[in-house]
Amino acid sequence: MRIGIDARVLQEGTGGVFVYAKNVLTHLAQLGRSHDINLFANQYHPKKSDALLDLCAYPNVRLHQYRFPNKFLNASFKFKEWPNIDELVGGCDVLFFPSMMYSSWSHKTKAVLTMHDLSYEFYPEFFTLKQRAWHALMDPKFLCQKSDAIIAVSKSTKKDIMSLYGIPEQKISAIHSGVDSRFRPVVDRSVLALVRKKYNLPDVRYILQTGTLEPRKNHCATLAAYEEWKRQYPNESQNTHLLFAGHRGWKSRDLFSSVHNSEFRDTIHIANEILASDFPAVYSLASAFVYPSFYEGFGFPVLEAFACGIPVIASNTSSIGEVAGDAALLVNPYRVDELLFAMREILNKPVVAKDLRSKGLGRTVDFGWERAAKQTLSVLEYAHRN
Repeated sequence: MRIGIDARVLQEGTGGVFVYAKNVLTHLAQLGRSHDINLFANQYHPKKSDALLDLCAYPNVRLHQYRFPNKFLNASFKFKEWPNIDELVGGCDVLFFPSMMYSSWSHKTKAVLTMHDLSYEFYPEFFTLKQRAWHALMDPKFLCQKSDAIIAVSKSTKKDIMSLYGIPEQKISAIHSGVDSRFRPVVDRSVLALVRKKYNLPDVRYILQTGTLEPRKNHCATLAAYEEWKRQYPNESQNTHLLFAGHRGWKSRDLFSSVHNSEFRDTIHIANEILASDFPAVYSLASAFVYPSFYEGFGFPVLEAFACGIPVIASNTSSIGEVAGDAALLVNPYRVDELLFAMREILNKPVVAKDLRSKGLGRTVDFGWERAAKQTLSVLEYAHRN
């Protein structure tokens, strides 16, 4: 089987979709050695992509790099339905899109699309006007209808696609993403001390929330619960700080302003530029992980915290409860009191924290990239046969 893959997302190098594509495609190349894999990439001024170079090291993988101006190419895909990506990679039996992109392909070629979430449908207010316009032009519903098979990264996302876009259930396969192997408990004290010093992390126990600093991640609820804890229980909270670790996103100014105006601002920290390789240590130094996001298609940070042995508090919404199972304390993201109660349960009760650490580490066994790649390959083979 000749598999074509739209690998443009690997040229971006950040974000959950990049992590998904990098890991699934790497394992796909290993598992599908009997198949020819042809990658499509495009940049007017090509930049080095380690992810693409690593994939091309496999003997069954070939890169087709083009240098069309992106705006021209996207407009041509959208309004001319030309050129066809399957033809740009020399022809293929099935074309795999690891994420939504402007695209076009021949009717003779089967297409499989991965959908990561429908947050733009449920919470348009969390997106900029430019992002909303991009989604409108992308027309996800049409892409789902046009594709021969769809991969949803969670059962929750599958359900959303079915209910909002009217896509039949048999066309959608729910395949859970995995967790990167670099996420594991860091016990080397010298490594922990180095990372703590490198980012000026608090030298006391701290509550951690990772993820892009944007309204959808609900950092303000974490902040409100933390402040309420400090006010109501000053003795038990006196040696605990709060750390937000993530890139600045849209409307992050509100969070920065709230932190600056907080009466407890000396115990609240924001780290924007942590290297990916240092995150396992940042997790391992934390006493609790909080993730009260309003909506997630999958929710990588929850699994990352599990893998590093950190007790987790997370939302009971969308896919998060599905991923977390009984290994986390689940709360209503709109209820600061529930978030506060969960914080106190973990930080004041070592037995609760120990139990959650154990369950979290065990939970990660169910989320592997090799398994995800095997299931993805099965979907591609099924689409080709049918």
